[in-house]
Amino acid sequence: MDKHFWWVGVALVSVNAWGQADGAVRPVAKVGDVAIYAVDQRGDKRTFDETVTVTSVDPTHIKSNHIRPHRAPPEIEAVVTLDLATVVSGASGTRYDPPVMGFKFPLVVGDTWKSSFVGESATGKAKADLDFKVVARENVKTPAGEFDAFKIESEGWINGITWAGAIRMTEVRWYAPAIGRVVKSEYKDFRGGRLWSDTVSELKSFKPGP
Repeated sequence: MDKHFWWVGVALVSVNAWGQADGAVRPVAKVGDVAIYAVDQRGDKRTFDETVTVTSVDPTHIKSNHIRPHRAPPEIEAVVTLDLATVVSGASGTRYDPPVMGFKFPLVVGDTWKSSFVGESATGKAKADLDFKVVARENVKTPAGEFDAFKIESEGWINGITWAGAIRMTEVRWYAPAIGRVVKSEYKDFRGGRLWSDTVSELKSFKPGP
């Protein structure tokens, strides 16, 4: 089991934004979009690829399969709204109420917003309060190439409901409007004042659906 089971699902679902080449509007998902990410869980000294495939798009939600070879089961279905707010994590299966608002379209440098929600999984329930800010637009290099991207920073606290304690988290994501998805993310969380999870995800390849 990943020791950062609860929050990292948001981090990795939030790297699954699909669509069109204008960062001023929300992206558009297409069934058959396939992205592969290189994931480096530094705290666990483990690296692997995660394959994400869009399977369904309806008037309210987008669904996708997230496959990690090392976990059981290897495949988890993620659900996001059309604004890419996370309903169900594809990394952990955690369900969020209300959905996690990891994006606020149109993306504009300097914009800020908050998202508060409860996450529930088979291992417990917790409440989170997060702050987001679009801090810059810059070039970022990934295994899939170099992208012009919006840099989005977030931070906040995860507080246990069915378990005792609190987790402080930070994340940086780079969203590339040219392909309508986050191409890199850096996530950390701290427990008892000590670094607990340190995960970097980078896009290796992207193939749009037919």
